[in-house]
Amino acid sequence: MLVAMLLLAGCSSSTDTTVATSLTSTPAETTTEAPTTTPTTTTPTTTTTAFQTTTTAAPTTTTTAATTTTAGGPYEVGAPTFAPLAPLPGSGGAGGSGCSPGAEPLPDGAWFGYVVAKSATEIDFDLACFYFGDIAYTEGAADGEEVTNDYYVRNANPTLRTIPVAPAVTVYELDAGFVGFLTIPFSGWPVDPSAGLSCPSTSCQVWLFVNGGDVTEILEQFTP
Repeated sequence: MLVAMLLLAGCSSSTDTTVATSLTSTPAETTTEAPTTTPTTTTPTTTTTAFQTTTTAAPTTTTTAATTTTAGGPYEVGAPTFAPLAPLPGSGGAGGSGCSPGAEPLPDGAWFGYVVAKSATEIDFDLACFYFGDIAYTEGAADGEEVTNDYYVRNANPTLRTIPVAPAVTVYELDAGFVGFLTIPFSGWPVDPSAGLSCPSTSCQVWLFVNGGDVTEILEQFTP
């Protein structure tokens, strides 16, 4: 009887193990791949609006060619331009003939400064240094000043020089819209004191062209 019971128990154990193995088989894994998304690059549309320049014809001559003059004279405007005069030999890097002419009278040359007052035969002139380009930043930094727009004006000497004008002096006056120049005689300058630069005044910035000790031409200087 005991043997029979042991045999029966052994058969039962074998059957349970087989069933358990069958029931505990690992189910197949199901992998769901995420949908592939291709990034879309959107290029912003840039709209460029060109500035339109309206040029109003001046009563006389409006030009855009470069102003030229040479060391040793004669000192002449040639064709007026908004750009400042390039440094001439001996100018120390300042435009035109520079700003260190020594004692009066003002020597022949192309000089930057301010026409403070005028009469029929002479002007009162405040000489200054006009630096343009890389040297403007160097000179401004030396004075502890911040420079913008590529130019720097140093006016450290308030001395006024009275300079005679030639019998026939041509003035190139900036027009009201700063788009060109009006070519006028000295006797008729300024055409419009409220337009362009306010001349004569402490802000009337010009280039004086001096030949034979007299002013022969005046070119107003535009600055941003």
